[in-house]
Amino acid sequence: MPGYYDPLLVALSYVIAVFGGYVALDLAHHAHGARDGKKSKVDSRRLAGAALALGAGIWSMHFVGMLAFRTAMPINYDPGMTALSFLLAVAVSGAGLFSVARNRPRRFTLPVAGTLTGFGIVSMHYVGMAGMRMEARLSYDTLLIVASIVIAIAASTAALWLAFRTSRPLERVAGAALLGIGVVAMHYTGMAAAGMEPATELAGTTAMPHTIAAAAPAPGLSANLLAVLTGGATLLLLALAFISSLLGRRNQAEQTAGQDARYRAIVDTAVDPIVVINEEGLVESFNRAAEQTFGYQSTEVIGRNVSMLMPEPFHSAHDGYLSRYHRTGERRIVGIGREVEGRRKDGSVFPLDLSVGEWQVGRRRMYTGIMRDITARRAAEDAILRARDEAEAARIEAVAARDAAERADRAKTKFLAAASHDLRQPLQSLFFFAHALSDKLEDHPTAPLLASMTESLSGLRVMLDSLLDVSRLDAGVVKPSVTDFALGPLLDRLAEEYRLRAGEVGLGLRHVSSSAWVRSDPALLERILRNLIENAIRYTEQGSILIGCLHRGDALRLAVIDQGIGIPPEKTQDIFQEFTQLANPERDRRKGLGLGLAIVRRLAGLLGHGVAVRSVPGRGSGFFLDLSPAVPRPIPKPARAPIDLPRGKGLIVVVDDDTIILLSMRAMLEEWGYDVVAAVSADEAIESLLNLGRQPAMIVADYRLREGRTGVEAIRDIYGVCGVRVPAVVLTGDTDPARIAEVQRSGHHLLHKPVSAPILRDILTAAA
Repeated sequence: MPGYYDPLLVALSYVIAVFGGYVALDLAHHAHGARDGKKSKVDSRRLAGAALALGAGIWSMHFVGMLAFRTAMPINYDPGMTALSFLLAVAVSGAGLFSVARNRPRRFTLPVAGTLTGFGIVSMHYVGMAGMRMEARLSYDTLLIVASIVIAIAASTAALWLAFRTSRPLERVAGAALLGIGVVAMHYTGMAAAGMEPATELAGTTAMPHTIAAAAPAPGLSANLLAVLTGGATLLLLALAFISSLLGRRNQAEQTAGQDARYRAIVDTAVDPIVVINEEGLVESFNRAAEQTFGYQSTEVIGRNVSMLMPEPFHSAHDGYLSRYHRTGERRIVGIGREVEGRRKDGSVFPLDLSVGEWQVGRRRMYTGIMRDITARRAAEDAILRARDEAEAARIEAVAARDAAERADRAKTKFLAAASHDLRQPLQSLFFFAHALSDKLEDHPTAPLLASMTESLSGLRVMLDSLLDVSRLDAGVVKPSVTDFALGPLLDRLAEEYRLRAGEVGLGLRHVSSSAWVRSDPALLERILRNLIENAIRYTEQGSILIGCLHRGDALRLAVIDQGIGIPPEKTQDIFQEFTQLANPERDRRKGLGLGLAIVRRLAGLLGHGVAVRSVPGRGSGFFLDLSPAVPRPIPKPARAPIDLPRGKGLIVVVDDDTIILLSMRAMLEEWGYDVVAAVSADEAIESLLNLGRQPAMIVADYRLREGRTGVEAIRDIYGVCGVRVPAVVLTGDTDPARIAEVQRSGHHLLHKPVSAPILRDILTAAA
């Protein structure tokens, strides 16, 4: 195009292009926010401002460049086309900025963004050229047009690559300068591609395709002044936009600084050590808790490899862990957490609970390690393990002691059973012989001696019976028969019975009659009361004994109170143990064996009655039994008992392998008028019965027989011969709970040796 350019306006156009490019690239760069995972947050308002700045800079440079052109031909501009050129500059070039800002320079996004921006510059230029109005026809050189397009696209692509590949401001300046050069070069290349040919027809005729009718030049501002005003206004707007962006970034920086300060305050005041390292393993942050834990100052650690905080072999292997993680992505600590060991400045090693989180700053990987000194926890865990081991050892020892105690208890039970059986055998024969002699020596001078012997035998029987009671309770064969009954008659009868015994030793015995009814087993409750009363008589030297029932609200408390020797407070529970006697160091048999209160506690527990004792040494003791009250019922008057007529005697079969007992029992039974078959075994008894051809009225068999057989088996064999079940009694001196339970299950009557003659006579009379 013929003419020349104003150098100052050309320079102004370049300045406008460079400044507009820088403002646009700067806004677009900062519009791209921090990455959130794999997605990027983009400030759309800043990006729109960047597009507007780029479009305004390109358009203003183009317009100032057009005004810088000097020609003899007057030139005006069509407002619509000029406005369209501005919109194209903003829209098309802005699309390129949007593309690269959202996706960062990549293999395909950068060429696309550069092409869009370049086409925005080119389209703005040639649409702006089309808006010129003059008396000439424009024509274009195709090669120069292609060159202008290539320049625009290449410059735009290079500028975007420089501006977005890093965060350095100098590279954005270089990109803006390159973009400005590209825009100016494209503009003046495009101007050089245009040619003007004077019009050959008058105004008003139809123009050729490349001819635009020029309007008459309008009076007003000169081209230089218009260019300066346009450029200045554009620069001012761009400057305001840039200043606004700077202020926004400053506010953002202050907010970021505040967040960093809060983060730093949180990190520094955290009770757990927090260490931040980069992907090379170098420490970039070391909080106060870490200083206290490891003994280093932060200045001694920051910038050095974090392996300095690790003992061997972790110290040497740490960098290999990082490189393997970067290479394979295999997580061993990152994002998982585990227990490790740390090394203090003094070289001491301690256990740590470590969790590591990964994050990124741009393209840099960062790792935050949060640690906790678990020395105290480890010590507590070790203490728990030791305590558990000690507890297990103690449990094993306790089990062993329990097993030993159980073995000792079983041995004691077996010993008592064997001793009781062996003692009862001769004692039983003595009882029978003494009774047989008492009938024959009734008026003989030796009768008193026989009576004394019988009394001694009775005392020995009482002791053996106490042992038997304990064995039966341990065996669980005592089953209470609980019922409602009047307590008064039981107290009256026991008081009347023991009043004579108490008087014989110089004691008084009083009782308070009661109209109360209780729920219990009458026989077992009587056994408890007898033991308590006998115990009171035995340990009271002078004074009296009181028996009565106390009403305590809805409950009843049975009391046996004496004025005896008393019990020390620390011994009130010991007296309920077997064979415990506080005032019988010489083991006087007249004071018992120390089993009475043990039986009381066992029977009370079986019945569900509470037992309590209160005592003052030297002043006496009180034993209290808590009973469950029952609703009183009318007591029917006893009917006159029918007179038992004498019954005929029958045949008694006696089976016992002890010849002495067999002879003594036979002598006693024959003295009573019975016919007796005495045999040492079931076979012998059966043979005798077959010879006699008679059916027995009763069978009396010892439990232990020869050849390991039992009395239960002997009775069963005799039943088989008789063909009918006759009454049977099993005699035993065995206190083994298993033996007692076996006889109970057989259904036969059980008597424990030594059996007194009156008891045996009552049983025989009842069965006859």
